[in-house]
Amino acid sequence: MSAFEQLFPLISIIIAFATVLLTTLLLARQNRQLEHERNALALLAAIDRLTEPKVVKVFATLSGVDQRYPTDADIDNRFIGSEDEQALAMVGQYVETVACLARRRVLDASLLVDAVGWMLRSRWTSIEPFVKRWRAYNGNPYLFENFQWLARYSEWWKDLPRPRDPNYSPTQFETAVTPRPSPQSPVTKMR
Repeated sequence: MSAFEQLFPLISIIIAFATVLLTTLLLARQNRQLEHERNALALLAAIDRLTEPKVVKVFATLSGVDQRYPTDADIDNRFIGSEDEQALAMVGQYVETVACLARRRVLDASLLVDAVGWMLRSRWTSIEPFVKRWRAYNGNPYLFENFQWLARYSEWWKDLPRPRDPNYSPTQFETAVTPRPSPQSPVTKMR
């Protein structure tokens, strides 16, 4: 048996092993890219869900809800079955669901609050007093807890220092603008 005949099976095994290893690495990389794409699509769908016109209308409907039902008797007599109750149910259906996914780390909460944080905070603030009373009325302290968590997370996140990245530089979009002369400047006095 020649040396080539003895090395051929060994070389074939090495080539096969290298092929399997390279294929595995390429598939793992492709899988990571697909995961990023799925996450991006899920995040865009969540943002769309939070900002769609019917949700905007729901929060417009809920504006001042706490003043409309100041007592438990008002909730008993007028809230149950009202347009406000339906609007609050829609908040639970849309916003609470997205907030739950963010809280459970299915969606990246930091990306979500970077994109629509101000909206989340202002909407939570608009219904928070009523939600507190609604929790007490129902004896359930967990109602809308995910929405509350996401709004508080957004409040915390907005004050964090941004990463050292050119896209977060405070001077990124500054241009050389000549300042307007102040009223006390010599240019103004000459006119």
